[in-house]
Formats: sequence, C-alpha cells, structure tokens
Amino acid sequence: MSESDFSRQSFPWLRSGFDLEGYVGGLAAWLVGILLGFLWAPLFWIGFIGAVIILLATRTAERTPPEAEGLIVAPTDGLIVSVGGATPPDELRLEGADWTRIRVSVGPTKTNGIYAPMDGAIDHVIRETGDPAAFAAMKPDRPGLAVAYVSLESGVRMLGLRYATGGFGPRLEVDKESGDAVRLGRGIGTLRLGGWYDLYIPGTVDVIPAPGQTLIGSETIIGTFDGASLERAAKETKADAPEPVEEAEPEDPVEEAPVIDEEDELTLEALSGEDEAAEEQDEDVTEMFARLRKEARKIQDDG
Repeated sequence: MSESDFSRQSFPWLRSGFDLEGYVGGLAAWLVGILLGFLWAPLFWIGFIGAVIILLATRTAERTPPEAEGLIVAPTDGLIVSVGGATPPDELRLEGADWTRIRVSVGPTKTNGIYAPMDGAIDHVIRETGDPAAFAAMKPDRPGLAVAYVSLESGVRMLGLRYATGGFGPRLEVDKESGDAVRLGRGIGTLRLGGWYDLYIPGTVDVIPAPGQTLIGSETIIGTFDGASLERAAKETKADAPEPVEEAEPEDPVEEAPVIDEEDELTLEALSGEDEAAEEQDEDVTEMFARLRKEARKIQDDG
C-alpha cells in the first residue's frame, strides 16, 4: 500500500494523536487526581483537569504538504484575524517596506506543530522568555509573553514569523538553528496551548485565504512567490506595450507617361536628320560603283 492510499484504513480521518510525553503526563495527572479523590472527592477534578491540559498541550497530527515550486503554506493551525500591510519587527531583519502581515490566532485545542512555511533555510532565530504570570495570551502584544522570531530565506525569497504565547511552562520551542535547511511543511518547532503568530510575506505575493478562514498547518496554501511575480510582470508588460499600428496595403505602381522636354525634341530631330544624310550618302556610293562597272565593261568590249 502506497503512502497516499488510505482506502484500506479503517479510520482514514484519524491522523492525529499525542506526544509520548502527553500520554505519560496525562496518565500521571489522572493518577494524582485519583489519590487526591481518596482524601476528598472534589480534589479528583484537579488531576483530571491537569490531564486534559497536558493532552491538549501535546496534541499532534500527521500532515501532507503540497508539492509545487515557490509555495507558502500555513506554519501552524489557526484562524486568520487580519491581513494587511505592516512593518516587520526589527528582530526579523527583513529589508524593504513592502510587506504583508497575516495575523493568526491559535486556539488551545489546536495541534501543537510549527511547520516550515517555505523551502529554504533558517536565517536566524531569536527567543524571548516569558513571565509565568502571563499564563494566557489574550492579546498578541501583551507584556510578559514568550516570543520567538524566525526568519527564513532561499536566495532572494524571504519571510518572517513572530510567535507569541503564555509565559507559564515550556509553551514555545523552535528546534532549528541558524543555517539549518528546511523543507516545505516539515516540522521546525512546537507551540503548546495556543497563542498567536504573525506571518510576514512580500507585498508582491497575493494572499489566498481571507480573514475569518481556518488554516491547517503545513497544508493550507497562503500564496506563491513565482505565480504572483509572473502574473504581475505579465500585466505590467501588457500595459506598457504600444498599440499595434496597422500598415497600409501597398498600392499598385502607376506608370507615368514619359515627359519630353524641348531639348529632347531637338535631339530627336537631329537624330532624324543624321539618318536621312546617311541614306543619301549610301545612294551616292551605289551610283558611283555602278558607273565604274559600266566603264570597265566598255574597256573590255573595245579591247
């Protein structure tokens, strides 16, 4: 059975699960809840809620990224909050002013994978430790959140990511370092119990999803580098091209009547006169030869 053939699976939709730490942690919290329940029954719910939180924090999923050149995919599950032009943070080191920011909210029940939004390499990673007092990331710019900045590049292509989540516990991890090669849709880190992320892409890229739509990390296509550039270049070329000028069909040449001026008339008359003189001269020569022949015959007869 090939990797893309799910016809023989009993539950082909079941492609999610939990990390090993999730199973171990959830079981431990559940046992603690049982022990506390022996002391006082309501204490059981403390362990039960802890087990649920641990399982949510370790929820994973199998993803199949699309295959094409120049694609940008969603790096994490979430809901698009806004799309618009914005200046990237200085930590991302993105040059130029033409950038589009896609702000996404990630719920606590979403899977925890962070995936590479493009093919290329990690340019740099900057991490900021959060404050344990800031447990929930109600707003993306709240003070005390755990923040990570990740920039990716591939030749002239670049984009940046800013992740923010609560500062309590190991909520945000990036497994890659500067210079590491990454493949489209492959895992590069973990975001636990939700949060926010801003994806900064060049302004020339047309964003496909709209605010309010749900993204699936590693699978939802955000846009494409080459497609937008080629389409925009084609439009500009078409707009700048001059309008074709229709060439007039060549007309049949008209033969002009020869024009004879006075000088030409004189020349023709002179030529006619020369022809007549030549004819008269030919007649005189003929008569002379005829007389000579007569004289020669007379001499022969006398002799």
